[in-house]
Amino acid sequence: MMIWKHCNFREEKKDVALRAPIGTWLATYGESGLYRLAVLEKTHDPTNGNRCPKWLETAWDAFWDGRPFGVTLCTEKKPSPSTEAVWKVVLEIPFGTTRTYGEVAIAAGISHGARAVGSIMRSNPWALFIPCHRVLGKNGQLCGYGGKAGIGLKARLIEYERGKKGKAG
Repeated sequence: MMIWKHCNFREEKKDVALRAPIGTWLATYGESGLYRLAVLEKTHDPTNGNRCPKWLETAWDAFWDGRPFGVTLCTEKKPSPSTEAVWKVVLEIPFGTTRTYGEVAIAAGISHGARAVGSIMRSNPWALFIPCHRVLGKNGQLCGYGGKAGIGLKARLIEYERGKKGKAG
């Protein structure tokens, strides 16, 4: 089960590079939990040789296998009710499946719709673990995935999950 909580942002944080079937990702973590997870866009390793803690390694492996896992996601401030509602809905999107921004908005009770969901997803500090790559535009088109890797990365993640799900089912 994923939980997010306000954490002590002054605690010592470490970075670790996480290798994956699709790219290398950078995780920032502390004793309280995970502060950030994003695709590593640089060619050098900024992690200073830090080792991945067991709890994060277990969650990372489970994610890529399509298995449930739990991690504490650290927030600097309490999320707004709308943000929290969107995160909860996106967390419930099963591995290998997708929803549209509009569907997420309706499920989260967001009256100002798909654009608001897109705005909330743009500021998601835990890519993959709050799987915003599973959220698509109207009519299922790929749109709105951050960083330089962008839409191409989103497409590869969805394709990977669908392939993995197909092999398991």
